[in-house]
Amino acid sequence: MNKLFIAVVVALSLSSCSKANQHLDPAASAVAVQEYAEEEMAAVSTNSNPASPVDTRKLIAKGNVDIKVKPENVDSIYDNINALIRKYNGYKSSEKQNEYRYSVSASIPSASFEDFTDALSKVGGKMSDKSINVQDVTDEYTDLVSEIKSKEAALEQYRVLLKRANKISEIIEIQTKIDNLQNDIDIMNGRRINIDRKVAYSVVDIDLIIVKKEVAKDDDDDNTPSFGSELLDSLSDGWAIIKFLVVFLLRLWPFFIIGGAGYFIYKKRKGESKTSSKN
Repeated sequence: MNKLFIAVVVALSLSSCSKANQHLDPAASAVAVQEYAEEEMAAVSTNSNPASPVDTRKLIAKGNVDIKVKPENVDSIYDNINALIRKYNGYKSSEKQNEYRYSVSASIPSASFEDFTDALSKVGGKMSDKSINVQDVTDEYTDLVSEIKSKEAALEQYRVLLKRANKISEIIEIQTKIDNLQNDIDIMNGRRINIDRKVAYSVVDIDLIIVKKEVAKDDDDDNTPSFGSELLDSLSDGWAIIKFLVVFLLRLWPFFIIGGAGYFIYKKRKGESKTSSKN
């Protein structure tokens, strides 16, 4: 604080001298205050106590889960996922749907992250893929907090100087520094809050992959068909063949008509030929 006292004394002395001597540069006091303020800010940044270490590790966890589902089971499995999100006090941050996929991004309290991802294996369908990524941002967070504290300390020094300033030029110079520092602090606090949010809530991207019944059947745990299912499949295949043949034959009706007409003409001419030969 000795430098702060000296800065104030110099500013007041220069201000008094400027009143007594009109030939003195009117910006001298502002320059002096600016120089001492910058020295004070550098001293604060260098000598201030460093930020205390972060008490716990700052970990950002993210998960991706793919679940294969049959078309008729999509709605029920989707309801099960929503119920699971509510059970673990989470919320849906986004969701989208198309013909082949239903995607949900769930934000889950980090303390329940592992339990939630494990429980997804029981919502239905078949979990085909699961991946988890954890990022340690402790060092980045610690540096950020330390920088915020240094800038806040410097900001307080400038505010003290602003209260003692008695010239417009001094006020403008110091206020500009204050505004710049405050803007930097706001931006860094935004980054800090964003990291805190990502640490507190882990994001799990869930994809319900809609597959055809034949493919879904191959993914079941028991791939051995029962006698009843084989019988039904045989009847279904036979009926499909009959429908195909009927439709195919109906599409040939013009040929039947032409063939019948040709056969009728042939028989008629053949009969007339026999009659003429007898005569």
